[in-house]
Amino acid sequence: MFRPIIARGLLGYIAASASAQSMNIEWGSPDSSPPATYAAAGLAGVWNTFSAMTPGQRYPLVGLDGSPIAADIANIGFDIIESANILGTSGGDEALLDDCFTSFNDPIDGCIFMRFLEPGEYRVIMYAIAPDDDTLLNRLRIDQNTEGPVMVGGSWSGAHQNGVTYMSQIATVGLDGRLDFHSGLPSGNIRSVLNGVQIIKLGDCSPDLNNDGVLNFFDVSTFLNAFSAMMPAGDYNTDTIYDFFDVSAFLNDFAAGCP
Repeated sequence: MFRPIIARGLLGYIAASASAQSMNIEWGSPDSSPPATYAAAGLAGVWNTFSAMTPGQRYPLVGLDGSPIAADIANIGFDIIESANILGTSGGDEALLDDCFTSFNDPIDGCIFMRFLEPGEYRVIMYAIAPDDDTLLNRLRIDQNTEGPVMVGGSWSGAHQNGVTYMSQIATVGLDGRLDFHSGLPSGNIRSVLNGVQIIKLGDCSPDLNNDGVLNFFDVSTFLNAFSAMMPAGDYNTDTIYDFFDVSAFLNDFAAGCP
């Protein structure tokens, strides 16, 4: 009788630890920070908003639930925060995209350095659309992966678009806990921007029960097996009862998808 209770407790602890290592970050006025209900192209949660960042200075962060986390953030190469109105944006979209952290890439590109992340796989979603220039393309890259730079920018269409408002890549954080990403080109003497970033530790997506970063048959199979065996993963709504409501909650989340 005690074994399922202990297993559920461990599952809850692991889930909470993973969630604490996911975060939303944006640059602009704290008065116009996106609401915690705003997910953009990632996960909803509290947004860390910075109205200024002194180069080289470390700043603390909070996770999606607003609680302080071990990770911190620093900037080198970004020069100013700029704001302009993008026609058609409203709500969270307006709060995120109408401000940007700008680098003039002289002599280095805009660099964000993070420390003390838990080792593992992360989905990094970088937003880079200039609120005052829909012709500006921004060269985005992440140090902790093998994928090449991606150009992002363009006109707001009424919804987030991969390659226009954001790019998404998987990064592997090693034992050093580092995650570093960039906008621009070193010594490029060009303008490049970054509106914000979402950092999602793979496994934070609830219906991704096998934590492989993909929603597919194997997640459904994992749930059904756990439900039949009355194992913790089958108690999807965590009410300690294995019934229709667990099945319904899982199927709803599975249909909604993950970033």
